Amino acid sequence: MSTPAPGTELPFPVPAPAAAPRSPALAVAAATGAAVAGALAYGFLMKALDREIGWVVLGVAAAVAFALGKLGGRNPSLPVAGAVLSVFGLFLGQLFGIALYAHEQLGASFLDLFGSELDATFRIWQDTRGVLDLVFYGLAVFEGYTFTRRFAA
Repeated sequence: MSTPAPGTELPFPVPAPAAAPRSPALAVAAATGAAVAGALAYGFLMKALDREIGWVVLGVAAAVAFALGKLGGRNPSLPVAGAVLSVFGLFLGQLFGIALYAHEQLGASFLDLFGSELDATFRIWQDTRGVLDLVFYGLAVFEGYTFTRRFAA
């Protein structure tokens, strides 16, 4: 063990750095951005592979929860926001993937598929959902909630 040089000791203990202020509103805003970014990645992956891989929802939930947990701290309402935003990311990603696929197959304008023809995109989404989708929506709720609690620690 080394000893400090004479005259370099502090006469008082150095305080620990102050914790960063927690802002639930900023956390929700960042998590919404993470949900949209995750949805875009989900949709592009869906289109690139010509299939839906529901396990990608874990990445969307982790991105949302990381933003909520690290920026918002242990606020008790944030895990619920994590569950809701994870489901939102999955839903938006599925719609985005369907719109990309319809744009390629039908030649419809992508902006129309998310604008004036959103009802048609939503009908396609409804017609293509199955029982396994319910499992992945449930997984989004569960992991969005639990990941947010874990990241807040």
